Amino acid sequence: MNRLPLVAVTLIAIIPAGASQAWEGTAKPLEAGKPAVARGDTFMGFPERFNRYYTDPDWKPSATLYVSPDGAGDGATRAAPMPAASAIAAARPGTMLRFLPGNYEACFELSSTNSGTYDEPIVLYGERNEKGAIGAKMTCCKNARETCFNLEHTSYVAIDGFELIGGKYGVRAVGAGYAANDHSRGIATLNCKGRDQAKDPFFSGQSDWAVWEGNVAHGAKEEDGHGIYLSNGGDWNVVRFNETYANASSDFQINPDPANTCKAEGIAVDDPECDAYAEEGKGGRGASDYFLVEGNYFHNSEVGPNFTSTRRSVIRNNIFGPQARHNASFWQETDNPKLATRENKILHNLFLTTDRHAVQFVANSTDNEFANNVLVGVAVNDGEITENPTATLMEVDDTVDTNDYRSNMYISGLVEGRTPNESESIREDFSTQWFKAFSIEGGHDPNNLAPTEDAPFVGIGAYEADAATDRSGAQRGEEVDLGPIEIP
Repeated sequence: MNRLPLVAVTLIAIIPAGASQAWEGTAKPLEAGKPAVARGDTFMGFPERFNRYYTDPDWKPSATLYVSPDGAGDGATRAAPMPAASAIAAARPGTMLRFLPGNYEACFELSSTNSGTYDEPIVLYGERNEKGAIGAKMTCCKNARETCFNLEHTSYVAIDGFELIGGKYGVRAVGAGYAANDHSRGIATLNCKGRDQAKDPFFSGQSDWAVWEGNVAHGAKEEDGHGIYLSNGGDWNVVRFNETYANASSDFQINPDPANTCKAEGIAVDDPECDAYAEEGKGGRGASDYFLVEGNYFHNSEVGPNFTSTRRSVIRNNIFGPQARHNASFWQETDNPKLATRENKILHNLFLTTDRHAVQFVANSTDNEFANNVLVGVAVNDGEITENPTATLMEVDDTVDTNDYRSNMYISGLVEGRTPNESESIREDFSTQWFKAFSIEGGHDPNNLAPTEDAPFVGIGAYEADAATDRSGAQRGEEVDLGPIEIP
């Protein structure tokens, strides 16, 4: 693979003809403080089937049970809370369980016998303390799963506002099997903090119409080590405004795992049962389709996000990196081109690296739109953050030839496998003054990576209807900044 040094070019308003997209659906622009989709709306062109607790601010529970760590009452009032295990066993569609602040020993499971419905979800709500911080803290206890909240073939359950500590998983949500009609639906994990799990703070398998929003995942250990891991061919997921850091493996991973979901079940990877798109009836158990990945901050872990066999998804307004090894990868694990990570809209993101690739497209991961992104390579010399001419900003292999690259900026580093085109721009220099408060150590405020007026990527983008707002909900107009954050 050729390593092509970056040579300065001038950004002009020529947009090359790219691959035609086979799908027309898109995610609506971000509205600050609102969910990605409203109840009864469409999502990526499909009638939404998300959890009503997430989509409908007017939803009210039909029953409320109060829970405390030492509860011994009937749960009917805050003054008479009940044990958590008893409350979960009693939960039925429309029930909200309100966990009072305190420290819980947690190994709770919901199954198909106490599942919610589209109209009446079950909600597990952790009450906040007086300062608005998380008050219900769960130490994941030692049982077969070692999981704080295990959702085993259950649907339409929302988990909102817990700290999940230790064990193997914080939240684990799985369907009954790999076939589409065996998937769970409508799980929503919101505003939770997961840390120090042996495997993954947040994990799903065979889960459609799931929402992962406002969560923080860190300290996942080497037994698996992903901050958020979405597996086994789930479709129609929302991943928004999460932060992942200090994890032993990939910060965020989508992996349909066709070796298990298809091959191990006697299904060829080019059989429609494995590679069909989600809406085509077979379910496409070997791929994940129609994800919205928006406004996340994935940084300072061992490896960056893996988008594996992820198709027809919108990935916008995120901050990726830096990572200890490499950053974001778009790839697959078979030789079937249809199972590649393809036909995605990757718009207005910031990718940071100190060495290996900031972005990688390999293994037939083509027909993607990659527009208005900023890719930055930096080095630390004697404590000073400087340009890094040897950093790999983008890596593309020879199976990838129809991606549509437009209006991106490559700052300080190399591109492997392609030459930036005339719609893209290049800077060999770098200055921390181009950002509000640049640091490779991370920190927890993504707005530190907002551009300043001196940044060369301000006001030079081409408007993208699929990213009409920035990560704060600010409307993009005629003068478009590259990356996830617009200057006010």
